[in-house]
Amino acid sequence: MLPISGQAQQWTGTADLALTGGYQTNSYLDPVLRSWNDRSSAPALAALTPQVGLTRDARRTRLSVAARSRLYPRRAGTPQFLQGHAQAQYRLSPAWTVGASGGGTRLRVGRSRDSWWALPSLRWAPTSNTTLTARGGVTQQRVATDLERRDRQTSGLAAISLASWLTDRVRAEGRAYWSSGRTSLGETNFGGTGASLRGTYWPTRRWSVEANVALEQVRYETATTNTARDRLGRGGLKVAWHPRASVTVFARTRASAARLARTDASTTDVHVAAGLRLHTRRVLGGTAAPPPRRRACWAVDDGARIQIPYNGPGTPHLTGDFNGWSLPGTPLTQTDDGTWTTTLSLPSGTYTYRIRVVDGDERRWLDLPSYAETADDAFGGTNGVCTVP
Repeated sequence: MLPISGQAQQWTGTADLALTGGYQTNSYLDPVLRSWNDRSSAPALAALTPQVGLTRDARRTRLSVAARSRLYPRRAGTPQFLQGHAQAQYRLSPAWTVGASGGGTRLRVGRSRDSWWALPSLRWAPTSNTTLTARGGVTQQRVATDLERRDRQTSGLAAISLASWLTDRVRAEGRAYWSSGRTSLGETNFGGTGASLRGTYWPTRRWSVEANVALEQVRYETATTNTARDRLGRGGLKVAWHPRASVTVFARTRASAARLARTDASTTDVHVAAGLRLHTRRVLGGTAAPPPRRRACWAVDDGARIQIPYNGPGTPHLTGDFNGWSLPGTPLTQTDDGTWTTTLSLPSGTYTYRIRVVDGDERRWLDLPSYAETADDAFGGTNGVCTVP
Protein backbone atom coordinates (compact mmCIF):
# COMPACT_ATOMS: atom_id res chain seq x y z
CA MET A 1 0.00 0.00 0.00
CA LEU A 2 2.94 2.36 0.45
CA PRO A 3 3.81 4.28 -2.75
CA ILE A 4 7.58 3.84 -2.63
CA SER A 5 9.99 1.67 -4.55
CA GLY A 6 10.14 -2.04 -3.79
CA GLN A 7 13.84 -2.08 -3.01
CA ALA A 8 13.57 0.67 -0.41
CA GLN A 9 10.28 -0.44 1.08
CA GLN A 10 10.51 -1.79 4.64
CA TRP A 11 7.03 -0.91 5.87
CA THR A 12 4.00 -2.68 4.41
CA GLY A 13 0.38 -1.94 5.27
CA THR A 14 -2.54 -4.27 4.60
CA ALA A 15 -6.32 -4.02 4.86
CA ASP A 16 -8.52 -7.11 4.53
CA LEU A 17 -12.27 -7.67 4.55
CA ALA A 18 -13.65 -11.22 4.79
CA LEU A 19 -17.30 -12.20 4.31
CA THR A 20 -18.56 -15.49 5.76
CA GLY A 21 -22.07 -16.74 5.08
CA GLY A 22 -24.07 -19.92 4.85
CA TYR A 23 -26.67 -22.15 6.42
CA GLN A 24 -26.20 -24.33 9.49
CA THR A 25 -28.28 -27.42 10.28
CA ASN A 26 -27.07 -27.65 13.91
CA SER A 27 -27.37 -24.11 15.21
CA TYR A 28 -25.96 -24.94 18.65
CA LEU A 29 -22.45 -25.17 17.16
CA ASP A 30 -21.69 -21.74 15.75
CA PRO A 31 -19.42 -21.98 12.66
CA VAL A 32 -18.92 -18.22 12.61
CA LEU A 33 -17.50 -18.12 16.12
CA ARG A 34 -16.04 -21.64 15.76
CA SER A 35 -17.14 -22.45 19.28
CA TRP A 36 -20.11 -23.66 21.32
CA ASN A 37 -22.92 -21.11 21.40
CA ASP A 38 -26.21 -22.29 22.87
CA ARG A 39 -27.75 -18.84 22.34
CA SER A 40 -27.63 -19.12 18.55
CA SER A 41 -30.92 -20.25 17.00
CA ALA A 42 -30.99 -18.76 13.49
CA PRO A 43 -29.96 -21.31 10.83
CA ALA A 44 -28.75 -18.63 8.39
CA LEU A 45 -25.52 -16.90 9.30
CA ALA A 46 -23.35 -14.05 8.03
CA ALA A 47 -20.29 -12.25 9.35
CA LEU A 48 -18.00 -9.45 8.21
CA THR A 49 -14.40 -9.49 9.44
CA PRO A 50 -12.32 -6.36 8.74
CA GLN A 51 -8.59 -6.46 9.55
CA VAL A 52 -5.73 -3.98 9.26
CA GLY A 53 -2.03 -4.64 9.75
CA LEU A 54 1.40 -3.08 9.50
CA THR A 55 4.70 -4.92 8.96
CA ARG A 56 8.31 -3.77 8.95
CA ASP A 57 10.95 -6.00 7.38
CA ALA A 58 14.67 -5.41 7.77
CA ARG A 59 17.76 -7.51 7.17
CA ARG A 60 17.57 -9.30 10.53
CA THR A 61 14.30 -8.15 12.11
CA ARG A 62 10.60 -8.39 11.39
CA LEU A 63 7.90 -6.50 13.31
CA SER A 64 4.18 -6.79 12.68
CA VAL A 65 0.99 -5.58 14.33
CA ALA A 66 -2.59 -6.31 13.35
CA ALA A 67 -6.11 -5.70 14.61
CA ARG A 68 -9.39 -7.21 13.52
CA SER A 69 -13.05 -7.16 14.44
CA ARG A 70 -16.12 -9.16 13.47
CA LEU A 71 -19.62 -7.91 12.69
CA TYR A 72 -22.79 -10.01 12.58
CA PRO A 73 -25.55 -8.25 10.63
CA ARG A 74 -28.09 -11.07 11.12
CA ARG A 75 -27.74 -11.37 14.89
CA ALA A 76 -30.42 -9.64 16.97
CA GLY A 77 -28.16 -9.29 20.01
CA THR A 78 -25.05 -8.23 18.16
CA PRO A 79 -21.94 -9.90 19.59
CA GLN A 80 -18.69 -8.01 19.91
CA PHE A 81 -15.34 -9.34 18.86
CA LEU A 82 -12.10 -7.37 18.79
CA GLN A 83 -8.57 -8.75 18.68
CA GLY A 84 -5.12 -7.21 18.42
CA HIS A 85 -1.74 -8.91 18.30
CA ALA A 86 1.91 -8.08 17.73
CA GLN A 87 4.90 -10.19 16.73
CA ALA A 88 8.64 -9.52 16.68
CA GLN A 89 11.46 -11.68 15.27
CA TYR A 90 15.22 -11.31 15.26
CA ARG A 91 17.40 -13.56 13.11
CA LEU A 92 20.53 -14.55 15.00
CA SER A 93 21.87 -16.58 12.08
CA PRO A 94 20.46 -18.28 8.98
CA ALA A 95 19.42 -21.22 11.20
CA TRP A 96 18.33 -19.53 14.46
CA THR A 97 15.61 -16.95 15.13
CA VAL A 98 14.27 -15.60 18.42
CA GLY A 99 10.94 -13.89 18.74
CA ALA A 100 7.90 -13.06 20.83
CA SER A 101 4.20 -12.68 20.22
CA GLY A 102 1.47 -11.17 22.33
CA GLY A 103 -2.00 -9.78 22.11
CA GLY A 104 -5.50 -9.67 23.50
CA THR A 105 -9.10 -10.52 22.61
CA ARG A 106 -12.39 -9.00 23.72
CA LEU A 107 -15.43 -11.22 23.10
CA ARG A 108 -19.07 -10.55 23.99
CA VAL A 109 -21.41 -13.44 23.14
CA GLY A 110 -23.82 -13.83 26.04
CA ARG A 111 -21.09 -13.76 28.69
CA SER A 112 -18.02 -11.61 28.32
CA ARG A 113 -14.61 -13.18 27.74
CA ASP A 114 -11.45 -11.07 27.76
CA SER A 115 -8.06 -12.70 27.25
CA TRP A 116 -4.41 -11.84 26.65
CA TRP A 117 -1.24 -13.82 25.98
CA ALA A 118 2.55 -13.35 25.84
CA LEU A 119 4.66 -16.10 24.24
CA PRO A 120 8.43 -15.88 23.58
CA SER A 121 9.72 -18.29 20.93
CA LEU A 122 12.89 -19.85 19.54
CA ARG A 123 13.06 -21.27 16.01
CA TRP A 124 15.72 -23.53 14.53
CA ALA A 125 15.92 -24.28 10.81
CA PRO A 126 18.45 -27.12 10.36
CA THR A 127 17.66 -27.22 6.62
CA SER A 128 15.85 -24.92 4.20
CA ASN A 129 12.84 -27.27 4.29
CA THR A 130 12.55 -27.96 8.05
CA THR A 131 11.84 -25.75 11.07
CA LEU A 132 11.57 -26.58 14.77
CA THR A 133 9.88 -23.96 16.97
CA ALA A 134 9.59 -23.86 20.77
CA ARG A 135 7.18 -21.48 22.52
CA GLY A 136 6.39 -20.83 26.15
CA GLY A 137 4.66 -18.14 28.13
CA VAL A 138 1.57 -17.03 30.01
CA THR A 139 -2.07 -16.70 29.00
CA GLN A 140 -4.99 -15.28 30.97
CA GLN A 141 -8.73 -15.24 30.42
CA ARG A 142 -11.38 -13.35 32.37
CA VAL A 143 -14.87 -14.84 32.16
CA ALA A 144 -18.07 -13.32 33.54
CA THR A 145 -20.05 -15.77 35.69
CA ASP A 146 -23.79 -16.05 36.32
CA LEU A 147 -23.29 -14.20 39.63
CA GLU A 148 -21.91 -11.16 37.75
CA ARG A 149 -18.43 -11.93 38.95
CA ARG A 150 -15.34 -12.33 36.80
CA ASP A 151 -13.29 -15.49 37.05
CA ARG A 152 -9.63 -14.91 36.19
CA GLN A 153 -8.05 -18.03 34.67
CA THR A 154 -4.25 -17.83 34.42
CA SER A 155 -2.14 -20.58 32.92
CA GLY A 156 1.36 -21.31 31.69
CA LEU A 157 1.86 -22.83 28.26
CA ALA A 158 4.75 -24.65 26.59
CA ALA A 159 4.59 -25.96 23.03
CA ILE A 160 6.95 -27.37 20.43
CA SER A 161 6.18 -27.72 16.73
CA LEU A 162 7.98 -29.24 13.76
CA ALA A 163 7.25 -28.44 10.12
CA SER A 164 8.99 -29.99 7.14
CA TRP A 165 8.64 -30.33 3.37
CA LEU A 166 9.20 -34.09 3.06
CA THR A 167 9.11 -33.82 -0.72
CA ASP A 168 8.28 -31.04 -3.14
CA ARG A 169 4.58 -32.01 -2.90
CA VAL A 170 4.25 -33.22 0.70
CA ARG A 171 4.36 -31.06 3.82
CA ALA A 172 4.06 -32.44 7.37
CA GLU A 173 3.50 -30.56 10.62
CA GLY A 174 3.50 -31.85 14.19
CA ARG A 175 2.80 -30.11 17.49
CA ALA A 176 2.84 -31.06 21.18
CA TYR A 177 1.82 -28.85 24.12
CA TRP A 178 1.51 -28.77 27.90
CA SER A 179 -0.41 -26.27 30.02
CA SER A 180 -1.24 -25.75 33.68
CA GLY A 181 -3.30 -23.04 35.32
CA ARG A 182 -5.52 -21.91 38.16
CA THR A 183 -8.82 -20.06 38.52
CA SER A 184 -9.28 -17.11 40.87
CA LEU A 185 -12.81 -17.73 42.21
CA GLY A 186 -12.71 -21.41 43.01
CA GLU A 187 -8.93 -21.69 43.19
CA THR A 188 -9.27 -24.71 40.93
CA ASN A 189 -6.33 -26.18 39.05
CA PHE A 190 -6.68 -27.10 35.40
CA GLY A 191 -4.43 -27.95 32.47
CA GLY A 192 -3.86 -30.30 29.60
CA THR A 193 -1.48 -32.09 27.28
CA GLY A 194 -1.90 -32.92 23.63
CA ALA A 195 -0.31 -33.69 20.30
CA SER A 196 -1.42 -33.20 16.71
CA LEU A 197 -0.19 -34.16 13.26
CA ARG A 198 -1.16 -32.68 9.91
CA GLY A 199 -0.07 -33.59 6.41
CA THR A 200 -0.79 -31.88 3.09
CA TYR A 201 -0.26 -33.42 -0.34
CA TRP A 202 -0.42 -31.58 -3.68
CA PRO A 203 -0.92 -34.17 -6.45
CA THR A 204 -0.96 -31.22 -8.87
CA ARG A 205 -0.66 -27.48 -8.42
CA ARG A 206 -4.46 -27.14 -8.55
CA TRP A 207 -5.41 -29.88 -6.08
CA SER A 208 -4.53 -30.38 -2.43
CA VAL A 209 -5.44 -33.05 0.11
CA GLU A 210 -5.03 -32.37 3.83
CA ALA A 211 -5.40 -34.85 6.70
CA ASN A 212 -5.03 -34.20 10.42
CA VAL A 213 -5.30 -36.13 13.68
CA ALA A 214 -5.03 -34.95 17.31
CA LEU A 215 -5.11 -36.48 20.79
CA GLU A 216 -5.66 -34.40 23.93
CA GLN A 217 -6.15 -34.88 27.65
CA VAL A 218 -7.79 -32.12 29.70
CA ARG A 219 -7.25 -32.14 33.47
CA TYR A 220 -9.33 -30.24 36.02
CA GLU A 221 -10.53 -30.39 39.61
CA THR A 222 -14.17 -30.78 40.58
CA ALA A 223 -16.09 -30.48 43.84
CA THR A 224 -16.47 -34.25 44.16
CA THR A 225 -13.10 -35.53 42.96
CA ASN A 226 -9.55 -34.39 43.33
CA THR A 227 -8.67 -34.65 39.66
CA ALA A 228 -10.78 -35.46 36.61
CA ARG A 229 -9.45 -36.12 33.11
CA ASP A 230 -11.30 -35.86 29.82
CA ARG A 231 -9.73 -37.61 26.84
CA LEU A 232 -10.39 -36.26 23.35
CA GLY A 233 -9.55 -37.48 19.86
CA ARG A 234 -10.04 -35.62 16.58
CA GLY A 235 -9.48 -36.32 12.92
CA GLY A 236 -10.25 -34.59 9.66
CA LEU A 237 -9.87 -34.71 5.89
CA LYS A 238 -10.07 -31.80 3.43
CA VAL A 239 -9.88 -31.79 -0.36
CA ALA A 240 -9.47 -28.47 -2.17
CA TRP A 241 -9.41 -27.47 -5.83
CA HIS A 242 -7.71 -24.24 -6.88
CA PRO A 243 -8.79 -23.52 -10.46
CA ARG A 244 -7.37 -20.01 -10.15
CA ALA A 245 -5.29 -18.17 -7.59
CA SER A 246 -8.41 -16.28 -6.45
CA VAL A 247 -10.81 -19.26 -6.31
CA THR A 248 -10.88 -22.29 -3.99
CA VAL A 249 -13.55 -25.01 -3.92
CA PHE A 250 -13.34 -27.35 -0.93
CA ALA A 251 -15.02 -30.25 0.85
CA ARG A 252 -14.20 -31.12 4.45
CA THR A 253 -15.20 -33.62 7.09
CA ARG A 254 -14.27 -33.67 10.77
CA ALA A 255 -14.89 -36.30 13.44
CA SER A 256 -14.26 -36.31 17.18
CA ALA A 257 -14.60 -38.73 20.06
CA ALA A 258 -14.43 -37.96 23.78
CA ARG A 259 -14.34 -39.86 27.04
CA LEU A 260 -15.76 -37.55 29.72
CA ALA A 261 -14.79 -38.16 33.33
CA ARG A 262 -17.75 -36.26 34.79
CA THR A 263 -20.36 -38.55 33.20
CA ASP A 264 -18.12 -41.58 32.68
CA ALA A 265 -19.47 -41.81 29.14
CA SER A 266 -18.17 -41.63 25.58
CA THR A 267 -19.51 -39.30 22.91
CA THR A 268 -18.81 -38.76 19.21
CA ASP A 269 -19.51 -36.00 16.71
CA VAL A 270 -19.15 -35.61 12.94
CA HIS A 271 -19.16 -32.43 10.83
CA VAL A 272 -19.33 -32.15 7.04
CA ALA A 273 -18.82 -28.92 5.09
CA ALA A 274 -18.42 -27.80 1.49
CA GLY A 275 -17.84 -24.32 0.20
CA LEU A 276 -16.37 -21.81 -2.20
CA ARG A 277 -13.76 -19.18 -1.34
CA LEU A 278 -13.16 -16.09 -3.47
CA HIS A 279 -10.20 -13.79 -2.95
CA THR A 280 -9.48 -10.46 -4.61
CA ARG A 281 -6.67 -8.04 -4.03
CA ARG A 282 -6.11 -4.41 -4.95
CA VAL A 283 -3.03 -2.29 -4.34
CA LEU A 284 -3.75 1.19 -3.01
CA GLY A 285 -1.53 4.24 -3.28
CA GLY A 286 1.29 5.03 -5.69
CA THR A 287 0.98 5.39 -9.43
CA ALA A 288 -0.70 3.06 -11.88
CA ALA A 289 1.14 -0.19 -12.50
CA PRO A 290 3.19 -0.23 -15.70
CA PRO A 291 2.09 -2.59 -18.46
CA PRO A 292 3.55 -6.09 -18.09
CA ARG A 293 6.62 -7.04 -20.02
CA ARG A 294 5.73 -9.23 -22.97
CA ARG A 295 8.58 -11.65 -22.30
CA ALA A 296 9.26 -13.67 -19.16
CA CYS A 297 12.64 -14.90 -20.44
CA TRP A 298 15.13 -13.60 -22.97
CA ALA A 299 18.72 -14.25 -23.88
CA VAL A 300 21.56 -12.05 -22.63
CA ASP A 301 25.32 -12.36 -22.89
CA ASP A 302 26.36 -15.88 -21.78
CA GLY A 303 22.93 -16.81 -20.45
CA ALA A 304 19.31 -15.84 -19.91
CA ARG A 305 17.31 -13.41 -17.82
CA ILE A 306 14.03 -14.31 -16.12
CA GLN A 307 11.63 -11.52 -15.14
CA ILE A 308 8.12 -12.02 -13.74
CA PRO A 309 5.51 -9.82 -12.05
CA TYR A 310 4.70 -10.62 -8.42
CA ASN A 311 3.03 -8.57 -5.70
CA GLY A 312 2.74 -10.55 -2.49
CA PRO A 313 4.55 -11.82 0.60
CA GLY A 314 7.74 -13.85 0.40
CA THR A 315 10.51 -14.06 -2.20
CA PRO A 316 10.17 -15.83 -5.58
CA HIS A 317 12.84 -18.47 -6.30
CA LEU A 318 13.75 -19.98 -9.68
CA THR A 319 14.34 -23.71 -10.16
CA GLY A 320 14.41 -25.95 -13.22
CA ASP A 321 16.30 -28.54 -15.19
CA PHE A 322 19.32 -26.23 -15.29
CA ASN A 323 19.94 -26.97 -11.56
CA GLY A 324 18.37 -30.43 -11.36
CA TRP A 325 15.15 -28.96 -9.91
CA SER A 326 16.92 -28.44 -6.59
CA LEU A 327 15.06 -26.43 -3.94
CA PRO A 328 14.59 -23.76 -2.86
CA GLY A 329 16.36 -22.54 -6.02
CA THR A 330 17.82 -19.19 -7.02
CA PRO A 331 16.20 -16.15 -5.31
CA LEU A 332 14.94 -13.38 -7.57
CA THR A 333 15.57 -9.68 -6.90
CA GLN A 334 12.80 -7.07 -6.88
CA THR A 335 13.18 -4.14 -9.28
CA ASP A 336 11.90 -0.59 -9.08
CA ASP A 337 8.88 -1.37 -11.30
CA GLY A 338 7.67 -4.15 -9.00
CA THR A 339 8.82 -7.13 -11.07
CA TRP A 340 11.31 -9.79 -9.92
CA THR A 341 14.33 -10.84 -11.94
CA THR A 342 17.51 -12.89 -12.01
CA THR A 343 20.18 -13.65 -14.61
CA LEU A 344 21.61 -17.14 -15.16
CA SER A 345 24.86 -18.12 -16.86
CA LEU A 346 23.77 -20.91 -19.23
CA PRO A 347 25.11 -22.56 -22.39
CA SER A 348 23.00 -22.72 -25.54
CA GLY A 349 19.91 -24.89 -25.25
CA THR A 350 16.26 -25.05 -24.22
CA TYR A 351 15.45 -25.08 -20.50
CA THR A 352 12.30 -25.59 -18.42
CA TYR A 353 11.74 -23.76 -15.15
CA ARG A 354 9.20 -22.88 -12.48
CA ILE A 355 8.86 -20.14 -9.86
CA ARG A 356 8.41 -21.01 -6.20
CA VAL A 357 7.64 -18.42 -3.49
CA VAL A 358 9.38 -18.86 -0.13
CA ASP A 359 7.51 -17.04 2.64
CA GLY A 360 9.00 -18.00 6.00
CA ASP A 361 7.97 -21.60 6.63
CA GLU A 362 5.56 -21.62 3.69
CA ARG A 363 6.36 -22.70 0.12
CA ARG A 364 4.04 -22.39 -2.88
CA TRP A 365 4.31 -22.52 -6.63
CA LEU A 366 3.60 -19.32 -8.55
CA ASP A 367 1.64 -19.26 -11.79
CA LEU A 368 3.63 -17.84 -14.68
CA PRO A 369 2.25 -14.79 -16.53
CA SER A 370 -0.01 -15.48 -19.50
CA TYR A 371 2.59 -14.22 -21.99
CA ALA A 372 5.32 -16.64 -20.82
CA GLU A 373 6.24 -19.51 -23.13
CA THR A 374 5.15 -22.72 -21.37
CA ALA A 375 4.87 -26.48 -21.78
CA ASP A 376 2.94 -29.12 -19.79
CA ASP A 377 4.93 -31.37 -17.48
CA ALA A 378 4.40 -35.04 -16.57
CA PHE A 379 2.44 -34.18 -13.40
CA GLY A 380 -0.31 -32.17 -15.08
CA GLY A 381 1.35 -28.84 -14.27
CA THR A 382 2.90 -26.16 -16.46
CA ASN A 383 6.60 -25.30 -16.78
CA GLY A 384 8.11 -22.20 -18.30
CA VAL A 385 10.32 -22.63 -21.33
CA CYS A 386 13.44 -20.54 -21.97
CA THR A 387 15.70 -20.82 -25.02
CA VAL A 388 19.32 -19.67 -25.10
CA PRO A 389 20.65 -19.44 -28.70
